[in-house]
Amino acid sequence: MAPARKILIADPDAATVRALAPALRQRGYQVHAARDASRALQIAILRFPDLVLLDERAPLLDPRTFVRILRTNPRTERIPVVLTGENVDPERARLGTFLRKPFNLDEVLARIEQIFRRVDAARAVSSETREIEGNLAQIPIPDLLQVLASNRKTGRLTVEREGERAEIALADGRVVDATMGAAVGEKALWRLLTRREGQFAFLPGAVAGPRRIDRRVEELVLEGLRQADEIARLLPALPSPRDLVELAVHASEIPAGLHPVTEEVVALLAAPRRFQDVVDRCRASDLEAMRASLALLEHGYARRLARPAAFDAPPLLGAAELHALRARIARGRSSGAQAVGKVVVVGGGPLARRAALQRFQTVPGFHAEPDLPAGFGTLGRVTLGEGVRVDLTELPGERGLRPLWRPFAAGAVGALVLLPAEEEAPLLAELASGLRLPVVVCGPSEASVPAALRDGPGGFAFEGNDPAEGLRALLAGAGARAASY
Repeated sequence: MAPARKILIADPDAATVRALAPALRQRGYQVHAARDASRALQIAILRFPDLVLLDERAPLLDPRTFVRILRTNPRTERIPVVLTGENVDPERARLGTFLRKPFNLDEVLARIEQIFRRVDAARAVSSETREIEGNLAQIPIPDLLQVLASNRKTGRLTVEREGERAEIALADGRVVDATMGAAVGEKALWRLLTRREGQFAFLPGAVAGPRRIDRRVEELVLEGLRQADEIARLLPALPSPRDLVELAVHASEIPAGLHPVTEEVVALLAAPRRFQDVVDRCRASDLEAMRASLALLEHGYARRLARPAAFDAPPLLGAAELHALRARIARGRSSGAQAVGKVVVVGGGPLARRAALQRFQTVPGFHAEPDLPAGFGTLGRVTLGEGVRVDLTELPGERGLRPLWRPFAAGAVGALVLLPAEEEAPLLAELASGLRLPVVVCGPSEASVPAALRDGPGGFAFEGNDPAEGLRALLAGAGARAASY
């Protein structure tokens, strides 16, 4: 049985000790008390408590001196110290090392448990080679980063939730980079700091790649939490993430001399976009992007569009359809927590593809790539739930590039053909017979699909002129169709 953890209360108010001590002992903690900081220091050196609650008014030693002396002794240097008092210290409060008086007992007990979880994590990473993992509900990212920083760790901290994966790179205890979807650097890190759900894992080892962050961990945490507070205050005045936003005037009518972030948002709003996509694609932090967007909306330079009905529709696929699609994606592959499939998008001129992309924006769970490819690459991703994701991959229609189709379309669950397309009959034949894919055709009229192919054996469906509905029909039928056309 593990020994009981010891808590030292350094407080000149005996009533505080009388109120806290019984509750702590009921939780299995040993409690020591001192009425001044000098006596508390003696107890700390003799008893080695696991935690010190130090009142800011404790006489004989000021808190800074008390902590400095503890840190100079190798046996006491890692003892956590929580300052208590009536005058709130915002930075310490954000970092979890300050408790306001009068105490809320539940808050005190929760903070103590949080600190001990952080201590346990610090012990787990003391090895140079050991990988640690856990749940963010037990130890949040700010605590994890401070633990890794104090142990001067080098490696990668990964965070996963519902198939979405993010990563923080550390070198010698300093955060050097972060990625979360399309966001990178500090933008990604500040998003991650507020995450309270998901699984984490830290794998020690050398890190390669860009180093886009150069601030102390404590500074990063404080700034990230400050920005989160500011964003929370802005949210009631901002569009919802799925609302479409666009410029209300021509860009030339907007006064010159804009802030660079505002200029970037103006450029992004040249075409209607979901508000979340504007924030994602802006290189500045989420807070800066939101402030710039709000300023444009308040001055009438930008406007919200009517919310498409598709945003209020039920999920793209029903439970049975989603299960069938997962089985289709997983066919021939090892099973895992996430099933990632692919739909190839072929045909259509520049206007047709742009119109299709705008329609995809209305699909629940669709996120466009920040840097859209020019004719060959990933257009965006559709997150369908239950760990299922489908990437929309554009294939070039040029005949000379068609030999690349087979390796690039490997593992695809279907093809979405936009009309008009060059050499439609050979193109459709290659998709159905050569690549053996289910095909959905979207175009201005059914006559555009050769009758022999439209009426041929399986694999084809004509879905009218709506690529979003065509995508839904393709995904709904992909799991049910045979694999050999």
